[in-house]
Amino acid sequence: MHSTLSALQAQNAVLRQLVVIHDRLGALVLQGADVMAITRMLAELVGRRVLLLDELLQVAAMAVPERVSSESAAFNWAPGQGYVRAVLATLARERRPLRVPPMADFGVDASCVLAPVAVGDAIFGYLAILAEHDEAGGEDLDLQIVQHAATVYALSMMRERMAVEVASQLKDELFEGLLLGRNQDEQVAQERAIRLGYDAQLTYRALVLVANAGDDHVLDEQPETGARRRRLLESLAEWCVRRAPGSLTSVREDELVILAPDSVDARELSRTALQHATALLPSWSVTIGVGGACTTASAISRSYAQGRRALETAQRFGRQGDVIAFEDLGVYPLLFHVTDPLELRGFIDQVLGPLIEYDERHSADLVRTLDTFLSRNGNLQSTARELNLHVNSVTYRLQRVQTICGLDLEQSEDRLLAQVALKILNGVS
Repeated sequence: MHSTLSALQAQNAVLRQLVVIHDRLGALVLQGADVMAITRMLAELVGRRVLLLDELLQVAAMAVPERVSSESAAFNWAPGQGYVRAVLATLARERRPLRVPPMADFGVDASCVLAPVAVGDAIFGYLAILAEHDEAGGEDLDLQIVQHAATVYALSMMRERMAVEVASQLKDELFEGLLLGRNQDEQVAQERAIRLGYDAQLTYRALVLVANAGDDHVLDEQPETGARRRRLLESLAEWCVRRAPGSLTSVREDELVILAPDSVDARELSRTALQHATALLPSWSVTIGVGGACTTASAISRSYAQGRRALETAQRFGRQGDVIAFEDLGVYPLLFHVTDPLELRGFIDQVLGPLIEYDERHSADLVRTLDTFLSRNGNLQSTARELNLHVNSVTYRLQRVQTICGLDLEQSEDRLLAQVALKILNGVS
């Protein structure tokens, strides 16, 4: 009889403690407290160190109760990959709070009870309480405490994530208005841009990045590809902000837009971003269009439009996976307006058709000779060095080019026709 009464009293004590913990933590959530405040309160209530861990069991928040001395609170939490894999696999399999023994060889020399902080199938992180109970029933109490507390954390973290999402949505709407030039009044545009972190004293350039799953168009249409694309663009946005402080970023539905201060070399930043993207997803192709400089907030839309035009022109003329600046496009924007590829092909055939056929029939290299000559501004010596030929050989080849194509390379109009045809050929071949 006495033992039964003692057991009931012990159970009641456990329930009372759980109710107190749940009520105190719940009250903090209702007051709008953040997870750090909740962690400090939980540490005081249980009298032990409490850790809030991220998805890879790294410390996101930690609190030690005041009554615990620094000597007794000392411990090591630096989980290695083995610890992380083993614990996460066990949590996924068991789907309940666990007691995890110390594993000093894997970077953790403390025993703890651990529970996922989850809403439905979404896991926000993990809650850990250092387990120090030796008395009977202590371990069960710890497991119940960590399970109840994890529920409270889930409510708080869900609220915080919703607030972040709302703020992000408002930011995206402001950014969208600037990019599309919905309000051309400079004062209004500047006020909205300043809310995003825009500095009216700086000049910016718009960088427009798109990512595709390599050359596999079937893979590019799969649902999981969209999620992977967004993660890649988000990673590139974070990387660019670290690499170029003061940059403003927006991950849109299918592109990343970066407003980079002109103190940063936009081309160099873009080229380095391509290297970083390749390191993250080697099989993916990232293309970047760079707009012109904008000195006012209302000019952001023009720089963005230029970046988009550079990007679209690059995609149209076979320059995927490259960095294209609007100011370097030359004649390409005009060619972009020709929507029928057959018209472009017909222009190539009209100007260079006989020369292309001659090269194919005789295994000659006259098209390349013409391209090199024009790109070297008609300099015979420079062309000869590039092609590793004697100047007389280059002169002979150019005479053959003019005879076969009916072009007079001394005439500026014929040179222009040849240059345009070569640009189209290099883009569509």
